[in-house]
Amino acid sequence: MGTEAPIDGVRRHFVTIDGTRQIHYRRAGKGPPVLLLHQSPKSSREHLPLMQHLMDRFTCIAPDTPGNGNSDPLALSDPEMADYGDNIAAFLDALGIDKIAVYGFHTGASVGAAFAARHPDRVHIAILNGLVTLNAEERADLLANYLTPFEPQWDGSHLTWLWARLREQTIFFPWYRPSLAGRMQGPVPAPEVLHDGVIEFLRSGDHYRGPYGAAFKLDGAAMVAAMKSPAIICASDWDPTSNYLDRLPATMPDGVRVERLGDRRGESVYAWVAEVLADHAKGAAPAPVAPSAIADGTWQDFADVEGGQLHVRRTDGPGRPLLVQHDAASDNRIVHRVTQSLAGKRPALAIDLPGNGESDNTIGEDVTVARHADVLAQALDALGLKTVDFYGMWGGGLPGLDLAVRQPKRINRLVMSNVLYFAPDDAADYFQNYTFPIEVDWFGGHLIKCWIAMRDQGLFWPWYRRTRDGIIRQEPFVDTEMVHNRVVSMLKAGNMWRHAYRAHFSYPTGEMLGKNTRPTLLGSPMWDPNHPHGVAAHAAYPSTQWQDLPPDMADWAPSFLPFLDG
Repeated sequence: MGTEAPIDGVRRHFVTIDGTRQIHYRRAGKGPPVLLLHQSPKSSREHLPLMQHLMDRFTCIAPDTPGNGNSDPLALSDPEMADYGDNIAAFLDALGIDKIAVYGFHTGASVGAAFAARHPDRVHIAILNGLVTLNAEERADLLANYLTPFEPQWDGSHLTWLWARLREQTIFFPWYRPSLAGRMQGPVPAPEVLHDGVIEFLRSGDHYRGPYGAAFKLDGAAMVAAMKSPAIICASDWDPTSNYLDRLPATMPDGVRVERLGDRRGESVYAWVAEVLADHAKGAAPAPVAPSAIADGTWQDFADVEGGQLHVRRTDGPGRPLLVQHDAASDNRIVHRVTQSLAGKRPALAIDLPGNGESDNTIGEDVTVARHADVLAQALDALGLKTVDFYGMWGGGLPGLDLAVRQPKRINRLVMSNVLYFAPDDAADYFQNYTFPIEVDWFGGHLIKCWIAMRDQGLFWPWYRRTRDGIIRQEPFVDTEMVHNRVVSMLKAGNMWRHAYRAHFSYPTGEMLGKNTRPTLLGSPMWDPNHPHGVAAHAAYPSTQWQDLPPDMADWAPSFLPFLDG
C-alpha cells in the first residue's frame, strides 16, 4: 500500500519532450533495449515483474503513457491513438534510441500498434498482447459509457464511486453492464490490490480518459492490415480481448502473425515474451539523459540516495539554491505553488520525503526528524549541493532545523512557516490522536474516512476535536481540489503519514531552536491555527525573526526572499 519499495536495478527517470512536458519512465537491465507499454489507467509500475524477468538480458525501458502515472498529458483535448504512437517516437528521440523491440499490454498494445504502424523503420518487433479490435456498435457503446468523467466532489463521493468502479470492472466487462454474458471468470482481487489500483487511477485523474478513449476509437483490424514491421498479435484465453483475435484480417502482412497464448499468465507469459525478444531485440541503449525545464520553468527529476530514489521538483534561477520542504501527509505537489513562484528568481528544489509522494521508502517505519534530515542531506549530495537555504512548512520545517543544528554548514538561512511548537501536554495528545492507521476495507470505507479527516483539518483544530472549542474561526479552508490533493498524497504515503506526524509531534522543537545558530525566520498566515504557536516560538526564542505571511501560498516565497537575500 502506498509508495512502492525500491527494487534493485530499477531506476526511475524523467525526460523532457520539446520543452513543453515530461515523460516519466522506469529503466532496468543491460543489453538490447526493449520498450514496455502498460495498460490504462495504470503506469509503468505494472511492468515491474516483467522488467525483473527481462533485465538480465535486455535494457528495459517502460514509460508512463501521457496522462497516466507521472507523465504529463498531451496538450490535446481529444487525442487519437496516432498521437500516442508519435509520442513514443518523440520519447525515443529524446533518449537517443533509433530502433527498438516493443511489448504492449491492452492499451499499451494499441499504443505499440500505432507506433509500429506510423514508424515501422523504428521497430524490430511489436508484441501486442490484448489489442482492442472493436466493431462500430461496441465502439459507440464504450465511448458513450465507459469513460465517466472523474471530478472530485466536496463530500468525497468520487472516491467511493472510484472504488466501486474499479471493483466492478473485475466482475463484468464492460463494467457498467452487469450481465451473465459479461461476467468475468476470475475472483475479485484482494482489497490491497484494489487499493493500489485506486492510487494508480488517482495519479491520472480525469486524464485517464485520453489513452482509453484513443484505444476505443482505434480501428485495430485496419491498423494490423497496414502494418509494415514485424508484429505478433496475441492474447491469453482468459483475457476478454482474446475474442478480438478472430476479427483480424484473414491474410496478414508479411512478418505479422497471430498467437493464442492459451492459459498463459504471469511468469509463463514473461518467459514467452523473453524468447521472442531474444530473436529480435538488437542494438544498445544510450545512457539516460538529464531532464530540462518545461514552459513554466520547473521540471521533475530523481535523486539517488542510500536504498533508493527521492522524487524532486526543481526550478532554476540566480543565487543560492532553496530547498522547499513539505510536511506530513503531503508531497512536493502540495508545495508546488511555492516552488513555481520562484522560477527565474532562485534555483529551488522540493523533495518528497521517503515513503511520500513518488519517493521510495528508504527508511522503513522507524521515522524520525533526524532520519528525514539525513536523507535530505544525501539527496543534496547527489544533486551536487553542499549549502542551501531551507524553507519548510508545518512539520516540513523541522528537518531544516535539525540540519541547521547538527550540520550547520548545510544551511545558510532557515525559514519555518506554521511551525509546530506545542506545550508538552498538547504534543502528547496530538501524538496519540492526530493520526490513525490506514487499514484497507474490502468495501473501500477507508477512503471516505481519509477524506473526512483531511477536510476536517480545515474546520477544526485539532481536526479530531470536533467541538465548539475546536472551531477554526476563519473562513473555512476546505477547497475541494486542495482536499483531494491532500488525500491523494495521504493515500500514496500509506501509514508513513502517521509515522511522520508522530515524528513531528515528538520532536523537541523548542530545545533545537535554542541550539540553532543559523539566521532563522518564523512566519505564518493569520488563517492558520498554528499562527499563535509560531508567535509563541518567536517570543521564546527572540534570536529568530517573525513575519506574517500573505493569505495566498503562492505569495509566501516572494515575501520572504528579502530575508534569504539578507
